[in-house]
Amino acid sequence: MGRLGKPKTDNSIEGFNPCAEIALGDGESCNLATVFLPNIDSLKQFKEISELLYMTQKQITTLNYPYEKTTKIVQKNARLGQSVTGILQCAPDKIGWLSDVYDYLEQLDKDYSEKNGFPKSVRLTTVQPSGTLSLLPGVTPGIHPAYASHYIRRVRFGSSDPLVDACRRRGYAVKWDVGLDGREDHTRYVVEFPCKSPEGSVLAADMTAVAQLEWVKTMQTEWADNAVSVTVYYRKEELPDIKEWLKQNYDESVKSVSFLLHSEHNFPLPPYEEIDEATYSAMLNKIDLTVPLVQNSVDLSVDFDDCAGGACPVK
Repeated sequence: MGRLGKPKTDNSIEGFNPCAEIALGDGESCNLATVFLPNIDSLKQFKEISELLYMTQKQITTLNYPYEKTTKIVQKNARLGQSVTGILQCAPDKIGWLSDVYDYLEQLDKDYSEKNGFPKSVRLTTVQPSGTLSLLPGVTPGIHPAYASHYIRRVRFGSSDPLVDACRRRGYAVKWDVGLDGREDHTRYVVEFPCKSPEGSVLAADMTAVAQLEWVKTMQTEWADNAVSVTVYYRKEELPDIKEWLKQNYDESVKSVSFLLHSEHNFPLPPYEEIDEATYSAMLNKIDLTVPLVQNSVDLSVDFDDCAGGACPVK
């Protein structure tokens, strides 16, 4: 397998991106792609898709960036992050493809890099948390179970984002963000989207925290040479089992993991909130998808000088 045999960190690494699936050097940028594994029909197709994504990502590492520091470290490390998502919707035979495709990618990188005079990539694969990216094509995110059969998905927007008004016009619930101290944050809005999990999805309520951690171990062994980014849902009575599992497995089987109480966590507006089918239907009935998202008067241009903080405002 060899994924976990590689060091947990590179000597050049100084930090992580916000989701911690990719450990980055100073000035380095992420280079991510995603495979929707439940939608793939064969090992051959998986390899073909993986190769196409690899070629695209590898060429991106040869580009020049606005900052010289970034250009140098990206071209030196050629770090890739090809991710898979929808893992808990997959049959065992698809999970069995992962190691074969990783080995295929590793050999492909060796041959392609030698042929084109590129450095070999220091890392190739990862598992992103992959929230909205996975929900849109109808698969469960990363290695997460579906949060619930019906739930609210909350997305945060800057207070000046024109998409907030578009969501409001369509009938989505829009609220000011609320901090842990209970005070409203008038720099950000929260938009609530009613969601329904795909039929037959594994639900968080049906999985123990340790079962979720075992999936971290599997994906870190079979696929990811970067990290597996995951939020493990747990209940307070599971803490002794979690501590024992981490004691036995953390050093050799985990590069990154975070935990969140499944409920009773006291977050005023959590990213996910379980609802019943009646509430889901009531929220859905208020939404009018015929209302255009963008009106003619809205300017969607971006001034890249305003992007220094890491988020480009839409004006």
